Amino acid sequence: MKSKEYKYYQPNKKDIKDTTGDCVVRALTKATGKDWLQVFEELIPIARELQCMPNDKKCYTEYLKAQGCVYNGISNKAGTTRPTVASFARKHKHGTFVARVANHLVAIVDGHFYDTWDCGYKSLYGYWEAQ
Repeated sequence: MKSKEYKYYQPNKKDIKDTTGDCVVRALTKATGKDWLQVFEELIPIARELQCMPNDKKCYTEYLKAQGCVYNGISNKAGTTRPTVASFARKHKHGTFVARVANHLVAIVDGHFYDTWDCGYKSLYGYWEAQ
């Protein structure tokens, strides 16, 4: 069943079949309001400096810090459960976030999450919040 908070989002005009593994660039476009090529090109110098791929955690972490975002980790203490993307979106009706889940990033803006697929069931490890 599709999450009510899910909104289809595909800013990569060349990826008409949603097969490109570009969740990092996709999430960052939604969070920053920039287009796909602009975000990709802004990641390249960081990736060169760190000698990693643009979708590497080190690269997008530096990018988000430079954008003024603040990271919030989510604890997984015994007896607790992590929030899902959908539950986090429901509780955060205002604001812009980039959420980190297993092997994926997703943008959450004003109570909705934006992606090419419904990842609402995924558990959050942490999130960056736009300031």
